[in-house]
Amino acid sequence: MVFGFDPTSYDAVLFVDQNKVVKEMLLTEFEAVLDGVVGEPEFADSAAHAVYLKINRRLDIIGAVFFIIHFDAKGNADRRWNIPLSQMVETAAFGPELNGVQLRIACRSQCQIPWHQQDLWEPDLSVGSNTLKMLSASIQANRLGLLVDDAVEQPPLLTEVASSARGVITDNTNEKTHEKAKHGSNSSLAEKESREEERYKMAQNIKKQRVYIASLKSLHEQEMEAQRKLYSKDREMFLLANKKLQEQIEGLELKYCDALIETENKQHSFDRQCQEYEQRLERMMDQRGIDHRSLRVQFNKDFQAKLIEQTTEIESKLEIREVEVYYREEQINRLKSEILDLKAYAKQLESQSVASEISSLVNNGVYFVVSQPGVGPMSIEAEDLIRFNSEPNLYLAERLGVSLDIYEAWLAHIKLPLCGGDVHTGETCGEHLEPVTTPQEFILGISDYCVAHQQGGLAAANGH
Repeated sequence: MVFGFDPTSYDAVLFVDQNKVVKEMLLTEFEAVLDGVVGEPEFADSAAHAVYLKINRRLDIIGAVFFIIHFDAKGNADRRWNIPLSQMVETAAFGPELNGVQLRIACRSQCQIPWHQQDLWEPDLSVGSNTLKMLSASIQANRLGLLVDDAVEQPPLLTEVASSARGVITDNTNEKTHEKAKHGSNSSLAEKESREEERYKMAQNIKKQRVYIASLKSLHEQEMEAQRKLYSKDREMFLLANKKLQEQIEGLELKYCDALIETENKQHSFDRQCQEYEQRLERMMDQRGIDHRSLRVQFNKDFQAKLIEQTTEIESKLEIREVEVYYREEQINRLKSEILDLKAYAKQLESQSVASEISSLVNNGVYFVVSQPGVGPMSIEAEDLIRFNSEPNLYLAERLGVSLDIYEAWLAHIKLPLCGGDVHTGETCGEHLEPVTTPQEFILGISDYCVAHQQGGLAAANGH
């Protein structure tokens, strides 16, 4: 018999994943898994979250231990796992109520055996959580085939005990009231009962809040532990990579030192060979009676003199070239100026030639008349022919007494008298208009618009 529990209660183990029951088994089956008799391939190479449940004959959960168990790559349970589930559920503190039964719960935040705290996990026991409801629903489904005894009386709830206790207190108080009717009244008894009930509810709420706070604290510790493990893993990887890089740097430094020593040795050997060769050459020159030192000094002097001479000659040539370039640029600028003068003179001669030809034609009785649509024939003086030829529209506009813009707009209107107003589709109106025969009568924005667009233009101009 387990202390504090009915001897006819059941023991079961449920495996949970993401707030769902993924597997159920009796405690005897779980012990077979621990002994290595059977394996659990679906939990291979993972740390499974499981719950040990104490269940009465009416399939109500009366105790729970939330624990973690590791499985290897073949699905065999960790042989070192040794949590005393029965002992932990016996010593567990009371937690929240489930279906009117107050549970004993052992988890990471509520563990009576400190050295087993790391092997437990923290469920969500807050008010809105459905963890315990999910476990109860799984047990009530009775997939384990447990025998149910409906005749077993359910233990009285704490609220019923409190109510009966309050009833006893009330009876005793009533007797005392009858005995001391002169010193009290029924209203004082009702106030005492109300205070006791409020005190009981307050104690229950405080207890629930403590459980919830402990759950949050445990979840925070789990997250901190996960972050520590992740940091430790990253730090190990960084240290390993840093060690490899340090080894590579040391190897490169050794190779560099070896190459530097080898280069210095070769340089010393080369310098020594050059020195020996010079000494040998000097000895040979001395043997033949030639002063090689004086020859070298004389060669250096001759070379410097020749170098100075050639440098001076090149500098003088460069100065001559610069003077030639300067005079050539002046000549080019002068020729450009002469070309511009010649072009102007040629144009003047051409104008004089044209003017003389025109004068000759006038003397022979020729008159120049231009005819434009809507204007009629217009005579042009001989001295205005050249200007008319260069800017005909401007000349005619001045002769007619209108601006160039009005004249050009009137020309476009007289050639094609259509309305130029915009419509909503983005195209022009195109309605045929009565042409204005003379540019003096043409009004820009009125004469080239139909009646509808004239009104729109006038309204816009007046600010309406």
